[in-house]
Order: sequence, then C-alpha cells, then structure tokens
Amino acid sequence: MMDKGCKITTEIQRILIEHQLDLHSNASKRQTLHPQSTVEADNENRGELPSDQLVHEVLLSSRLHLPFLRRTKLGPSTIVGAGRGLFATENISKGEVITCYPGDALLYDLPLPDDTDDMNEKFVDYDDDEDDDDVGTETIVLWGSHVPPNDVWDEDTVFDGSESTIPLTSYAVSVDDHYSVMGHPALDTDPAYYGHFANDGAGHLALEGPNSQNNLQAAIELGLDTDEDGLGVEMNIAAYVLRSLEVANAWHKSIADGSHVVTVATRDIKAGEEVLVTYGPDFWLGHS
Repeated sequence: MMDKGCKITTEIQRILIEHQLDLHSNASKRQTLHPQSTVEADNENRGELPSDQLVHEVLLSSRLHLPFLRRTKLGPSTIVGAGRGLFATENISKGEVITCYPGDALLYDLPLPDDTDDMNEKFVDYDDDEDDDDVGTETIVLWGSHVPPNDVWDEDTVFDGSESTIPLTSYAVSVDDHYSVMGHPALDTDPAYYGHFANDGAGHLALEGPNSQNNLQAAIELGLDTDEDGLGVEMNIAAYVLRSLEVANAWHKSIADGSHVVTVATRDIKAGEEVLVTYGPDFWLGHS
C-alpha cells in the first residue's frame, strides 16, 4: 500500500500532467494564464513564444488547487528576529513533500536581442550544458496571473525593496539556469504553498560580525579552530554553513521537469516543529 508521502507526490505530479495536457490543447488558456512583466517592453522583447515554453511558464507560476496538502501552518519563528516561521502540523517523514514553493513571480534571464536570433532555439536548448557566459542577458520579472493587481510590485521594489518591505528577490529560489521562483509574502492563506515562509535556522550567524559571541560559540561547538585573532570572515561563513546544514530539516527542489517547486523533508519532522532550510552563504552575503 502506498504511504501518505508517496500519495501526495504522485497526486501533485498527476495534477501537473493534467494541467499540462489541458494547456497544450487550449491556446486561449495558455495566453490568458501566461505570466507577464509589468514592463510592456519586456513582454514585447520576448516575441512570440513556443507553446512548450508558454505551458512551462504557466505551470511554474501557478498555484494549483491542492486541498490534500495541509501539513503546515504559520506562526512566530523560533529564530530571533525572523518574524513568521513555518511549522509542521503533523508528523512528516524524511523525503516527503511538506508544501509547495510558489512561483507568484518568476525571474527569467532574457537573452538580449543581439545575442540570439531565435527564442524558440533558446528554449529548445533549455538543458544545454554549453557555456553561456558570453551570452548577454537581462533579468526580467514575470508575474503569475493569479496574483491580485494590488499585490504586484514594480521592478524597483522587486529588486531593491522599499522602506517597509525587503526585496522580493529575497524569496527567490533557483529552478535552473533560466528561471527562479519567488513567493509573495502577502499571499499567505494557502498551506499548499507555504514554502517561502521556511526560515534559515542559522541566518543570524551570517548577519553578525565574525567575532560575535554567537559565532564564536557556534565555532567552538562545531569544532572549528579559533585563534587569538578571532574567527575572521571565512571562518564566520564556515560556522554559518555548518550550523545551517546541521539544523535544516528541509530543502526546496523542482519536480516534473522543473514545472513546479516543492519543499521536501530531509529528515523526520515532528508535529509542531519548525521547518528550516539553508539559504546558503551567497544569500546572506548579498543581504548583509
């Protein structure tokens, strides 16, 4: 008999395939649900996209109806200064899907006009391993059709934030070389899409100075060498990475050929336990 975790994964993939087939057979729906940029020139520069790419972007930027995925809730995080956190409402076994990570907005690396003659070829080479370092790109933001107009942010706020909000790019999770998904913090009523509320259990170490008491204590507990001059930046990063990996109990991964992102348990999680992931040093260096 299939256990609950396998049933959840199988059902999500079944629904994705069902929607994929429906979109391929309905050009009008593809166009209606296709994510768009708030900058009209960006939409125009993309030209006419192949149906495969349209379908892929619709699936990646959609919130599906998943009433069976109600395994988490939001509450005050156990991480000091983190605000809200994500908590399991039931026991979750290692390898099981906890929730989905929403693509309320997508980051897409748009090839510059002089660098490609055919957008179709760009998508066909989606998984090409060739070195693309010489290809110029511009990162654009594509908003999912389900996002209320009042919750759509302008480009400056997405990338730079405002006085009251952090940049939306702080919520970005890479899917592949071309796409990243971003969950909107204001869209917080669907437990099936709570992945963007999972905190980094050691992020505070990355934000503090190399020789802060917390970092020194973490380094000692992790068995790192501490000399008379303190940790230094590299040791501070090492302390963060080791502690973050130690306390993390989940990670974000793409499924169904990169058409959706889910948050998966990396160890057994008990009901009431906070779901924690690792953001990685690059994230914290960019926000310090």
